[in-house]
Amino acid sequence: MSTDRFGDALEGALRGKYARVHTDAGTFEGWVDRVRRDRGSVVLRDATNTTTDESLGSVFVRACDVVEVLKPTRRIEFVALEELSPYPEYDAGFGLDDDVIGQYYRNRFPEGFPVVRDNGTILDGHKRAAAAEAAGLDHLAVEVLSVTDQQAAELFRVAHRAGSDDDADDNDETEAGTEDDSGGDADAGGTDDEDSGVTFGY
Repeated sequence: MSTDRFGDALEGALRGKYARVHTDAGTFEGWVDRVRRDRGSVVLRDATNTTTDESLGSVFVRACDVVEVLKPTRRIEFVALEELSPYPEYDAGFGLDDDVIGQYYRNRFPEGFPVVRDNGTILDGHKRAAAAEAAGLDHLAVEVLSVTDQQAAELFRVAHRAGSDDDADDNDETEAGTEDDSGGDADAGGTDDEDSGVTFGY
């Protein structure tokens, strides 16, 4: 499991996304397959050089200046904590770490975006929302998903499966999988979410 939290977040934000990459050599669009974090490079599949309108297939783009995710996009909203509610099946029997509460108070941000439904039901991030409230925050930036009841139940189940980070420790943001020699993630998993080690984004 990687200890490079920024690198993990970078890969989780880019891999599997359709992106526009700006470089000194031109602008490229394609599906991000790999991220070379130490060199600021990406591998694009089904890529196009939009500067020349040339179809490239797969391409290694070195020294990216800016990478824009075009799709799918994440919906982040700043909502009142009083508008959030726990998932009905969530077991709220947990304690809060004073150091974490203090960190949330200082940063005004709980290290990641809790994932909620349109109606405010939390799917993942219950501990962070509770710690944010304990820290005196009245609003929180959350990722909002428009999903059916069945989809919500499945996302909650995956996020809180036995042995997930939510069951063990709410303080370490992790990414499923290990880093391979190419500088990417050997598995397709990832996270932008601190509670579970599960990547959301629909």
